[in-house]
Amino acid sequence: MGLWSNLFGSNAPSAAASDVGNSTQIHLLFERALGNDPENNSCDARRKAAMKLVLANETAKGREAWLSISRDFPDELAFALEQVGVCYHLDKDYRAAIENYEAAIRLGSDARRLTETIAEARKGMAAFG
Repeated sequence: MGLWSNLFGSNAPSAAASDVGNSTQIHLLFERALGNDPENNSCDARRKAAMKLVLANETAKGREAWLSISRDFPDELAFALEQVGVCYHLDKDYRAAIENYEAAIRLGSDARRLTETIAEARKGMAAFG
């Protein structure tokens, strides 16, 4: 879980969160992350659902979920952009990852915390040319 702690910070989900597997669970998580689950539409519940999507390797849905969260909770924009960067990073789209990390820093995310992650993305980008 070291990678997840590095990418998600203190909000890293537990190991059990990565056990999401079937399409019904994915669909329910996606709906929750989008805010379509009235019983679980708090920011915290939506963030946890979005993180679980990413852990289940549903990075495209994760990106959409994080952007939806940032629209409904504008104070979450910097963190959401970090997480969109994580999704791109996991998809090996390093240029998009770096763009999102840098945008998050411009909006107030901790640059020191993201420096190592940006360096890793730059190494990945260099490896692919």
